[in-house]
Amino acid sequence: MIVFLSGGTGTPKLLQGFRKLLPENEICVIANTADDYMVYGLYVSPDVDTLLYLFSDMLDTTKFWGVENDSFITLSLLKRYYDEVWFNLGDKDLALHIFRTDLLSKGYSLSEIISRISKKLSIKAKILPSTDNHIETRIVTPFGNLHFQEYWVKYGGKVKIEKVYVEGIEKAIVPKEVLELLTAAEQIIIGPSNPVTSIGPIILLKDIHALLKRLKEKVTVVSPLIGNQAISGPAVELMKVKKIEPNPIGISKYYSNIASNLIIDHADQKLKEIIKNETKMEVYTSNILFKSIDDSKKLAEFLLKLGD
Repeated sequence: MIVFLSGGTGTPKLLQGFRKLLPENEICVIANTADDYMVYGLYVSPDVDTLLYLFSDMLDTTKFWGVENDSFITLSLLKRYYDEVWFNLGDKDLALHIFRTDLLSKGYSLSEIISRISKKLSIKAKILPSTDNHIETRIVTPFGNLHFQEYWVKYGGKVKIEKVYVEGIEKAIVPKEVLELLTAAEQIIIGPSNPVTSIGPIILLKDIHALLKRLKEKVTVVSPLIGNQAISGPAVELMKVKKIEPNPIGISKYYSNIASNLIIDHADQKLKEIIKNETKMEVYTSNILFKSIDDSKKLAEFLLKLGD
């Protein structure tokens, strides 16, 4: 089994390629839950939901969130009642959030809920939250302490960041099954997701971090940056705030104590020897910009060969 650490866009795009090559019951994904957010009275888990929709062939792959061909009639009507309506939930999408919120109110854990949803959607891949405890990424700005969804969706990432932290992570407990699957994995792939707000809340969990340090020889990171530009999202701005050099060298240093392999883009070939000398990681070049499923499939093929 291959285990992935995933955020909401980069890693799911890579998983599209793996779905073409592997039986889905050989794929396990540990998802970031620090983006989870209560909105309109519903518990939304964006990165988990992208994976659920991906593996059930429901995902809107033009946006990489929500359900394909969804409508937004309910959202338009909510504007009559709420002073602000800025978080988009489609009409089909609402069903999942209602179901999850109902089960949470009855005492089910996130792991149990994801398992139940996976069965109902006939998903064969294993999807797990990194923790069943509620954690959330907070962005401190001149306008106040914001949830990541407020920073990125409501304000479009256009506010100055003073500090980033994950609330509740110190006391969060990692599900036993997550640790067992990581231990048993043939390969562990940290996908090209935001290192601060997508992967950070997973690897900052002390039990996961300690385990990855022991298993680092089978851990491979796919860079989310080409040069000093993020492939998507606000990774560069967040990395600067966390004092992480916003380029593949910074990525390598950030992950070097828990991973032995790094995949960077062909365009960053000149950094290969620098990274190897500074971090002792094995560095490989490939195309990491997925313009099509075929692009992600080619990288998936490369990663599978690397794991042999």
